[in-house]
Amino acid sequence: MPFRTYQRALQSTIASLVGFGEAWGEIVRLTPQVVALRTDAAIAALGDPMSAPPGEPIRMVVEKIDAATQGAMAATLATGLALSRGLVGQTAPLEAVLGIATEAVAPARARLRANVERLGRVRAEGRPQAAE
Repeated sequence: MPFRTYQRALQSTIASLVGFGEAWGEIVRLTPQVVALRTDAAIAALGDPMSAPPGEPIRMVVEKIDAATQGAMAATLATGLALSRGLVGQTAPLEAVLGIATEAVAPARARLRANVERLGRVRAEGRPQAAE
């Protein structure tokens, strides 16, 4: 294999590693924010039950199941794609694994972003908001 082929494979693997690191970095950064916003809303609801966002307790559970299901589906599809690319020599094994892992966490990452925005907006407005 020529040097350029190895160089391209290494660059592609490094890009996949960076993408995976960014995904997990955002998850690690946003998770405590969502927990804090939901805890704040729960504490406020102790004093005034009408201040609780409608449907939030159910939403917390349902969205986790939904994100996990979507992540499993995305990982399954990414695995099939990585396998087919691997069979024809278009991807390095580490790059394939990182791509699968990044796809698997993408739905949870998107939910966290949406929750920080939605819960932050509810807190700023100081009133409950119906579940979307």
